[in-house]
Amino acid sequence: MNGDLSRKVLKDVSRSFYLSLRFLPKGFRAPTSVGYLLARASDTIADAGELGVEERRDLLAGFVEFVSQGKCFEMPKVGGLPEGEQVLMSRLGDCLAALEKLPDWQQDSVRKVVGIITAGQCWDLDRFAGEGVVCLESDDELRTYTYQVAGCVGEFWTEIGVGNGRDFALASEDEMMRWGQAYGRSLQLINILRDVPEDQKNGRCYLPGAGTREQLLRERQRWIKEAREGLDQAERYARSLNGKRMRFGTILPAMIGRKTLDRLEVVSWEDWEAGVKISRKEVYGMMAKAARFAVS
Repeated sequence: MNGDLSRKVLKDVSRSFYLSLRFLPKGFRAPTSVGYLLARASDTIADAGELGVEERRDLLAGFVEFVSQGKCFEMPKVGGLPEGEQVLMSRLGDCLAALEKLPDWQQDSVRKVVGIITAGQCWDLDRFAGEGVVCLESDDELRTYTYQVAGCVGEFWTEIGVGNGRDFALASEDEMMRWGQAYGRSLQLINILRDVPEDQKNGRCYLPGAGTREQLLRERQRWIKEAREGLDQAERYARSLNGKRMRFGTILPAMIGRKTLDRLEVVSWEDWEAGVKISRKEVYGMMAKAARFAVS
């Protein structure tokens, strides 16, 4: 993969993912970097609030054809995008070129996971298209959505690992697939929990049956419990991996996720609205903890 694409663009759109990626084995970095950048590009399209729902849906469909068939794709100018995302969208041609340099089986894996993620984003646009605050109606809706936009990433990660060699993990492929899916779903659920007040202001409520502030605070605890259970499976996943670098790069996001859940569990509504964040200093501390985990 183009070194500048990885170092500059990837670092700017996700510092935490970039931190993990640098420690992964070489055969893992290129497909996961390309997959992440393309998924982040589709996320940028889906979240381009200056554009109407139908336009974003059409753009996502065109983006899938761009990734899967190499068809032309052009993102219209959208105001308010962070600089990293602006650069990413201007370099989609480089991302596609990097994808086409991968072995065929890795290209297939990247295209498959981007297709699942984009389908989830299209569903999200349609599901929340109504007036006022639109709430999900069932737990299954939320679990399906978290699979589509993140659980499938855990499966992709496993697919790449298994394809790179038989010594990927001590556990079976089926177990790793199951734990990897739970890991991805848990990380997405943490993102959703962190953003509940902001999403509500934007007419979205991902927590089923929670229309009032009191209901949101109550339901938050139930979904925090489910996210913690997913991170328990994430730890099983990481412990089963062969290689210190793999264990380090895989456990770090789970550690950051646990710290975020600890904050969310006790935060007031006002502080929830202000935003729950983990400082860079805390991340560095977790990196040291992840290093100890990797060699244990």
